[in-house]
Amino acid sequence: MAMSKQSNGGWKLFKTEDYWAIWLGMLIIGLSMVGFWAGASIKGWAVTPGTWSDLGGLGRDLGKHIGAYVLIYLGFGVVFAFSMRVMGRDVKAFLAGYTLLFLGSLVIFYLAGWKVMKRLDLGAPLLALIIGLIVGNIKAVPEWFKTSLRTEYYIKTGIVLLGATLPLTLIAEAGPVAFVQATIVSLCTWLTIYFVATRLFDLDPRFAAVLGTGGAVCGVSGSIAVGGAVRADKDHIAVGIAVVSVWAIVMIFTLAFLTKVMIPEGGAAPVAWYHITPGEAGAWVGTSEYADAAGFAVVAELAADHGDAPIHAFTLMKVIGRDIWIGIWAFVLSIVSVVYWEKKGEAGDGPAGRVGVSVIWARFPKFVLGFFAASIIMSLVAANAPADHRGVAPVAGTFKSKAVKQDYAADFSSYQPPASLASRFRYDAGKGVIVFEGKMTLEELRQLSAGATVDQQWALKQLRHQSDWFSSELKAKAITPIKKLRSWAFVLCFLCIGLSTRFKELATFGLKPFYAFTVGVLVNVPLGYILTTQVFVDYWRAIR
Repeated sequence: MAMSKQSNGGWKLFKTEDYWAIWLGMLIIGLSMVGFWAGASIKGWAVTPGTWSDLGGLGRDLGKHIGAYVLIYLGFGVVFAFSMRVMGRDVKAFLAGYTLLFLGSLVIFYLAGWKVMKRLDLGAPLLALIIGLIVGNIKAVPEWFKTSLRTEYYIKTGIVLLGATLPLTLIAEAGPVAFVQATIVSLCTWLTIYFVATRLFDLDPRFAAVLGTGGAVCGVSGSIAVGGAVRADKDHIAVGIAVVSVWAIVMIFTLAFLTKVMIPEGGAAPVAWYHITPGEAGAWVGTSEYADAAGFAVVAELAADHGDAPIHAFTLMKVIGRDIWIGIWAFVLSIVSVVYWEKKGEAGDGPAGRVGVSVIWARFPKFVLGFFAASIIMSLVAANAPADHRGVAPVAGTFKSKAVKQDYAADFSSYQPPASLASRFRYDAGKGVIVFEGKMTLEELRQLSAGATVDQQWALKQLRHQSDWFSSELKAKAITPIKKLRSWAFVLCFLCIGLSTRFKELATFGLKPFYAFTVGVLVNVPLGYILTTQVFVDYWRAIR
């Protein structure tokens, strides 16, 4: 939204959706961190609906979380309404439309939580887009309702919150090899899709940037972040998300089939020329899949037969290595868009079409700075883990991750840890827990698990998770609630995009976006295979 000519000085900080997205995002992050430092958490009310398989399960989940939904509705609603008033919008019309949008989003969340949708890998954002398109094309939204369709406001708020979920310290956790490979894959895939889209199919550069980022980084989140950063049309984002989602589903079946064939029986050492190890398989999926959930669906199946190596390698490659590029692409492309892609001739442009520093700042999407501020804040917190942190896990419980959920009941009464780890591991029979001093590495988990029973191995995996202060404390109590509220912002955004988009508008793009993205797939998949199985093969084969 253009800046008001009457606004001046500090008032400019309250006259655009860019700034309000930052204020709202920082407010949420601040609440989460204050709760965390106070020894509590906002996770009790920062929730999204859970998984259900029948109406009874749906009713129980709704009854459990109804109070939290009311708080989320009121919290977002108060800030949105106040900011609308400050920016000179019709608050009454906005609140009426926002209420309908929120209720629609709640229904979509529950639909996405249905086990049938889970099996189809149809997440809430994609469902919001699909349902919005159907409803919006059956009957156009009324004029009064359009006041609440603040697509950019919702998307920018979500992107600021996205920054808090991607602390820069994750780069160190991925390690140089994973980050270097992710960098090569990200750059090559993005450049391929961008140049094919712009040079071969003559698509708008900003549209090409959205497609390129969807293929190079993290499908949906990457497309959203860059689409907002380069001020792409809402249709560009909608089409980009659709193309990414189609290829993510295709790659689930393709990669699951190929990796199962290529891993030797029982995970034995590679013999044939096409054989790969479970670690290599996970890394290849990490370079070739376009959505985290879709990738986890593949490696979870592999893990059932070959242990956790595919999950560990995928997490390093995709969830950490590639996803961290979201912020880098958003920042760089926002500047490129302002300087090269936006229409010339606007106020402040020189006669030769040159763009001055003041114009760059005026056009620059300020919420991108909010993204980086959020990431830096969380990075500083993540880098200062307590030196005396210890992992404590029950000997009986449930181990849960994105790829697996397993109940266990272990007996450690006769368990003997390796001599090298005896000083850091202990079993407290009175409390029914096992304890590990400091953060447990994958290699230390492997040593502790050697010779352990199946139930003991699950308990030790739980202990490793608990020993990681970032995952068990900061992420669980502060970052995950922020992710939940980010999901609300994204679903509101996609629902708005769907409701305000007409099929005839999307049809104008034809199959060109799909073809451009497909060329990127044809580069991305073999490149990831070569890097994983030839260039960095020793690193990925060592993953256990």
